[in-house]
Amino acid sequence: MGKFLGVVFAACILTACGSVPIEQQPITSEQRDFTYDFVVAGKSKDDLFVRANDYLAVTYGNSKLISRVEDPSRGTIIGKAISNWGLTTDSFLIPQVPCYSNYDIYFVSKDGKARLQLSLVEGTPLPSSCGWRLPPKRDYPQIVTQFNSIAKGLGDALNGRSVIDKISDF
Repeated sequence: MGKFLGVVFAACILTACGSVPIEQQPITSEQRDFTYDFVVAGKSKDDLFVRANDYLAVTYGNSKLISRVEDPSRGTIIGKAISNWGLTTDSFLIPQVPCYSNYDIYFVSKDGKARLQLSLVEGTPLPSSCGWRLPPKRDYPQIVTQFNSIAKGLGDALNGRSVIDKISDF
């Protein structure tokens, strides 16, 4: 009987040590593909392509953050980029550890409209300081916020409100 209680006690301790709160576990069923549609009346496919290309060049000024291929005749840009986010640690001394995740960028323009898709990709970009292949549930909203911000910036650029448009008005 004593041996049995020892095994049960050990199992309970191991289970308690091994349980991680759900918000600290990697994302599983959360959305990974984010699609944004833009309507820009009166603008050609070529105009929208140029504006998107300029926006990406300004937004991803560091060539280490993005690699891309583009086809102006098709109005497409395909890229790979790295998102930075902070792994929450629950520590007062070090509240977050910098982490990175890969994502894909797909842009297509047509006359009067465009579409952007940003897709979070599982994997650890190098160099990575935390080693997580996907963010945990509680830090995932950082990715969503970044993607929404990128889409908003692209929407502004497509509608003539980019940095280039602002400095061209002289």
